[in-house]
Amino acid sequence: MIRSNRKPRGFTLIELLVVIAIIAILIALLLPAVQQAREAARRTQCKNNLKQLGLAMHNYESSFSRFPSSGQGLGSGPLGQNFDRHSFFTHVLPFIDQANVTNKFDFGSFYNQTPQNIAATQIVIPGYLCPTAALRNGDTDAMKFGAVDYGPTIHTNISPVTGLPDSTTMVHGALRWECSRISQITDGLSSTIALGEDVGRNDKMKSLYDDPVTPSVKRSHWRWAEPDNAFGVSFTPNFHKNPWGGPATCTWDNMNCGPNDELFSFHTGGCHAMFCDGHVQFLSDSIDFRVLRALVSASEGEVVGEF
Repeated sequence: MIRSNRKPRGFTLIELLVVIAIIAILIALLLPAVQQAREAARRTQCKNNLKQLGLAMHNYESSFSRFPSSGQGLGSGPLGQNFDRHSFFTHVLPFIDQANVTNKFDFGSFYNQTPQNIAATQIVIPGYLCPTAALRNGDTDAMKFGAVDYGPTIHTNISPVTGLPDSTTMVHGALRWECSRISQITDGLSSTIALGEDVGRNDKMKSLYDDPVTPSVKRSHWRWAEPDNAFGVSFTPNFHKNPWGGPATCTWDNMNCGPNDELFSFHTGGCHAMFCDGHVQFLSDSIDFRVLRALVSASEGEVVGEF
């Protein structure tokens, strides 16, 4: 029997580097697909959150013959705005299986006025948060109120001529601070937005309005219990996506510059909106401003085509 003196051959350094390079390429090819799958799941969850809020809104209407207060809306108050004591999201708590949170509330006081209300509004409600979110909260105070990534679209001041904000063209949205009835939404429930995404708000973005409990500070419109989380629509979706491509002068710490004055999300290509009949639709960033104005307004008689 002839024995070989040759030793088993191992990998050379070059071969090992080639294998590593191939694995790296495969991972690089696979990673975007994994990320897309995760984002698809997050986007579906976000849509479902709004769907559940639509069901809650209609269950509330069935119980009280009116829609919940939007929290904020056009009126005779400071800067032409009036406020309810509580937000839309506080009013619908019993209809999203959060009666235990409702039972903690003293509805005769503001959400940040009494210890029991503060404790209740520190609770995080998962259905109020979009999984695809950046700049989460940013709350710098010690109380850590629960956040919200959605809001009632209470009015629009998009000029039907220029597409730019114009206060002389401002009209009501579907939900109002004093509550609205189905009969007031004459443009049709299926073609009028009730709630939309407004992701990215945080504590650095100060409202125009004084907090009623502590007038020396401004309202914080990212909190789910704050009536000021309702917003007017002044721009097309994601118009100020900065620092992800928006104007360099938009620092997101003032009004009309970033979330809270437009439908806003961190989904690619647009954002979700829930309509008054409860259905949820994804609105493109490129939607025509005249169509968007017609979708937000509740009783202007516009005819909305395909969008």
